[in-house]
Amino acid sequence: MKKFFFLSLLFSAIISTTTHAQGAGGVSSAPNSAAILQQMKEKTTPLMVEKTGLTKAQADKVIELNFEMRMAAGALPNDADRSKKIAELKAAKEKKMSELLTADQIKAVATFYEEMGKNMQQKSGN
Repeated sequence: MKKFFFLSLLFSAIISTTTHAQGAGGVSSAPNSAAILQQMKEKTTPLMVEKTGLTKAQADKVIELNFEMRMAAGALPNDADRSKKIAELKAAKEKKMSELLTADQIKAVATFYEEMGKNMQQKSGN
C-alpha cells in the first residue's frame, strides 16, 4: 500500500510539473503569433489607411514588416552583438519599406506610429 501511495504521489508531481512547464501557447507559438498579427491588422489597418492615405494592402504589408522585425528582435539573445543585429534588422526593414512606399508615405507612417505611441503613453498614464 505504501508503494502504491508513493508511486501515485510521484506520478502526480511529475504530471503537475509537466503541465505547468508548458507555455500558454502550448506546444507551438506559431499559431499564437499569427493570431496576434491578425489582431494587429484588424485594429491598426483602418486607422493607418485613414491617417496616412495608404491602401489597405500597403498598410497590411507595413504592419507585417514591423511585426516580423519585432519577432526577430525579440528572438535575439541578450549579448554584445544585439544592438548591431537590431540595427541590421532595422536597415532591412527600411529597405523593404522604401521598395513598398514613397518617401512621403514613409514619413506619414512614421508620424502615425509616433502618434500611436504618444496616445498609448497618455492612456497608460491615466
